[in-house]
Amino acid sequence: MDHQIPVIRRGQTFKLTVNFKRAVIGHRDNIRLRFEFGSHPSIVRGTRVVEQVMGKDETLVKKQWGAKVRTLSGGHVFMTVMVPADCAVGYWKLSILTNFKEDTSKIQTFSVDQGAYVLFNPWVKEDIVYLENEKDLKEYVLNDMGKIYCGTDKRLRSRAWNYGQFEDGVLEAAVQLLDNSRLDASARGNAIKVVRTISAVVNAPDDNGLLEGNWSGNYEGGTPPTQWQGSVQILTEWLKTGVPVRYGQCWVFSGVTTTVLRALGIPGRSVTNFASAHDTNANITIDYHYSETYEKLEDMDVDSIWNFHVWNECWMDRPDLPAGHGGWQAIDATPQETSEGVYRAGPCSVAAIRKGEVGFQYDAPFIFAEVNADIVHWMCESENSLVKLEVDCKGIGKHISTKAPGPMQFGDADRLDITANYKAPDMSAEERACVMNAILSGHSSSRAAYDMPTKDLLFELVERDDVFIGKPFTLTLKMINSSTEKRTVDAVMHLETTFYTGVRAEKVKTAKHSVVVPPKGEAECSISCSPDEYLDLIVDQAAFQVSAIGTVKETKQIFCLNDDFRVRAPDVVVKSEGSYKVGKPFKIDCKFINPLARVLRKCVFIVEAPGLEKPHEISCSNVEANGEANMTYTCTPKTPGKKTILVSFSSKELSDADGHLNIDIKAAH
Repeated sequence: MDHQIPVIRRGQTFKLTVNFKRAVIGHRDNIRLRFEFGSHPSIVRGTRVVEQVMGKDETLVKKQWGAKVRTLSGGHVFMTVMVPADCAVGYWKLSILTNFKEDTSKIQTFSVDQGAYVLFNPWVKEDIVYLENEKDLKEYVLNDMGKIYCGTDKRLRSRAWNYGQFEDGVLEAAVQLLDNSRLDASARGNAIKVVRTISAVVNAPDDNGLLEGNWSGNYEGGTPPTQWQGSVQILTEWLKTGVPVRYGQCWVFSGVTTTVLRALGIPGRSVTNFASAHDTNANITIDYHYSETYEKLEDMDVDSIWNFHVWNECWMDRPDLPAGHGGWQAIDATPQETSEGVYRAGPCSVAAIRKGEVGFQYDAPFIFAEVNADIVHWMCESENSLVKLEVDCKGIGKHISTKAPGPMQFGDADRLDITANYKAPDMSAEERACVMNAILSGHSSSRAAYDMPTKDLLFELVERDDVFIGKPFTLTLKMINSSTEKRTVDAVMHLETTFYTGVRAEKVKTAKHSVVVPPKGEAECSISCSPDEYLDLIVDQAAFQVSAIGTVKETKQIFCLNDDFRVRAPDVVVKSEGSYKVGKPFKIDCKFINPLARVLRKCVFIVEAPGLEKPHEISCSNVEANGEANMTYTCTPKTPGKKTILVSFSSKELSDADGHLNIDIKAAH
């Protein structure tokens, strides 16, 4: 936090002391305060306020500006000033106006060198962002460390993230982002418009914002997204240069957005949706197309399914919507699709998404599809003819996750599953009704996909156990026959590496099978892959997609399944022994074991800890095949309290490995 500039939360009072060169005489001297906001302050627009300083017996009202004397002592005037709960958020300038009460023609103006930051205030009921739950306030406003979840719906993993909303330069950067935006100064008190603006200015495509996205795999000229461990470095670099920082992907955009929300006083959190739909053509379904020989027609597929996608929720009332739609609102700063001509999304009521109410602002159809779209497979019989093959009603929106209130814990113990906030259980009557509500009210072009025949063969892609990068794996298609007759299945299985966004990177291999499934019985077929077949084809996140498509000869039943998984890097082991005190250096020992049968080059450890250590890179020598990388680092604590040290490891051949250590620093005695 910029300590030289006062920070005030709106909807409450602050104390102000004004020192004059002579004694102030109450019945003779008139004192007024002038507050100004933005580049063109205006009384009409609420960005210029002039308030008479009242006597000590007067009452201040939370919904309006006001000032009164607390104590008068010679030339020292001690005042109480009320900031209304709906005033603009950002930097306010202050001037003191004085004159003799009997002579209003001669007014002296004293401009105060330093103004103050005014923030939203979730602790007061009059503020639109009021949040009653104290544990939620501590976590989603005050906690400067958290977790962002990634991976796949089968293999969730957490990434510790330094939000650092109280670090030097962060609040200044957050306010500057709003100052640079298209949002009029008079609208800066409206949390709905402010968070919609935040979702726009955190990305760079159309407003030269904070962070440039890059999903190409080539990060020359910038920082690979997997190397960021927090928001502070991104915000302070942008504040210094004014140029979009390179590079981000969804979890980085979300992490920075959480920081900006919390810095401005809005309760905010990063939310991960696994198997997240990207509905490009806005028909609230994800559509895949195949030839008559079951080859993928990728040039027709404009939609995609991301292994995971991270957006944000912010807490506020929604007076612009019917009652019951306040609370958590989804916003998304990752530049996916434009909204009203700008790359942004939300705020969208999570309660509305839960009910399939896609007619409410903002961007409800797109966000509904992310969590609850159906996957529709089509066969192209001719240029103008599509035949429905399969509808998968359970493939989208899994394990929607955020960090639970409370201290950081290892593993999954502090993961809060909020899927039920977004959707009823898949295939329940309520969930199906919500989907149909969205399809019909959203005027979806896919309404013809909802008349499906009965099937007597069940297909399932068997979940993978935990697979480390560099190891072989096998993926299995399981078939269960509920009929009293045998069934013959012709199946084609495809294995591809993918970006975490679901976009195909490289084709790895294909396997074709003909399998007989006995009556009331089961059968399997599989596709296996060795490290030599996939290591040179993987991209960021080491993600894969396996798909199976085919027919049942006897019944002409058609099946189409997709599943994703990732091979993961081992954790970085972070250890330290002894006690921790302010001003007393201590060492941390870090170890990473190379899981590959090949040498790792251009290796680097990155250490970061809020209030303890700024991001620091430590290069290390090449790591031999199946060898170890070790690093010792010395930290000197500056402030007491519970801290988390983040350490990541990356190399040319392998990245996205990290670990953390929780410590408790005692005050110096």
